[in-house]
Amino acid sequence: MRGNCKKLLLMLALLFYMATSVHGALAAAIPADRPMALDEAVSLALGTHPRIKGSEQDLDAARFVTKQAVSAFWPQVGFETSRDYIHSARKIRVGGTGITTTADYVANNFNFNTDWMLFDFGRTYYNVKGLAALEDSLLNDLSATQQQVAYDVMNAYFGLLKAQSLVKVSQETLDAANLHLKQARSFFDVGVKPHYDVTSAEVQVNDANVTLIEADDAVKAARIVLNTKIGLGPLTPTTVSEQPALEDLKKPVDEYYQEAVNNRPEIRSLEAKIKSSEMSVKGAVANYLPTVSASAVMNWYKEDHSDALDNENFQLTLDIPLFTGFRTEAQVGQARANALSTKYRLEDLKLAVLSDVSQSYIAVEDAKARFVALESSVRKAKENLDIAQGRYEAGVGQIIDVTDAQVSLTKAETDYATAKYDYHTAYTNLLKGIGKSVK
Repeated sequence: MRGNCKKLLLMLALLFYMATSVHGALAAAIPADRPMALDEAVSLALGTHPRIKGSEQDLDAARFVTKQAVSAFWPQVGFETSRDYIHSARKIRVGGTGITTTADYVANNFNFNTDWMLFDFGRTYYNVKGLAALEDSLLNDLSATQQQVAYDVMNAYFGLLKAQSLVKVSQETLDAANLHLKQARSFFDVGVKPHYDVTSAEVQVNDANVTLIEADDAVKAARIVLNTKIGLGPLTPTTVSEQPALEDLKKPVDEYYQEAVNNRPEIRSLEAKIKSSEMSVKGAVANYLPTVSASAVMNWYKEDHSDALDNENFQLTLDIPLFTGFRTEAQVGQARANALSTKYRLEDLKLAVLSDVSQSYIAVEDAKARFVALESSVRKAKENLDIAQGRYEAGVGQIIDVTDAQVSLTKAETDYATAKYDYHTAYTNLLKGIGKSVK
């Protein structure tokens, strides 16, 4: 019992070491002295994400299945041997007396056999071609998985940048609120402004503090999402860097449509499955036709105190399927139905892809228009705040004017940051929609 417990503890320790080693290796790949760039985050995810590793193994498994099918082209050779220890007893009668005779001897048997399918009118050929097409399908599935992981990382990256920018807005709002509170107290102390201005400014500071706390929490949540998408531990202290200026749409939407139809790995995957289904139909039709095979057997048998027995047998077989209980008809019908089903799935996927591209294109245009408009809104809101602040300091304005102007500026800056990263996200979704490679 004690030995089993030790083995269990050792296994648990080994598993813990392996898990920590993996996370340690991932953590070591993160730049500690600077923020992680977007391409670094994507590269890290592509190299470690379990979904990608699983797709790679699915592809390897399909390749081995194809190799199994190819083996049918080759002769199947076997060897069998046995050694028998035989004890026999026999009763005979000699002069009315029963006598039992016994014998012990050894028998050796060696058997070589081979079977070879010479010609099956395309059954094996179409099976191999169909499996090879499934390999192509899984290769495109792997590309689709890589793109999904990469673009998920991009969106999560922009989500963290957006959350960080909103923290900056919240911090600036809090700093401004503290400045207003300081001014209100100064004016109240010298009897220029009423105590109402002080309490109003204190409420503004409290609200700004709550908003900052919520923004900080949003950053933590966004960081967890990014770490998870990359394949890191949720609490890894990942930091990100600001992205360059926004890119403009370079083509009309019709060209993006065509690019999506040509490039999307999901579409190419289904096209490969259609090819595989067509091979299955041809293979099923070939079941109506005969097969030609050959076999050979060589046997050597030797008992003690006797001569060896040699036996060779060569056989050529023609197998003609005259009637199979309508099984072949059913196989052909099933194969054709599967092929048509895959074609309809492809048409449905193309419609879905066009819808994705259209929505992403519109989202990019909308975000860009909001971003441009909000640039002006931020400038105007800052001017309004400066005016309200100047009037308040001159004693001709009210604290409520300053508060309203600060709220307007905070909203404008928040909307501006949101529109900026909405544009990045929408543009990323457009690139994903057209199947743009991430490597």
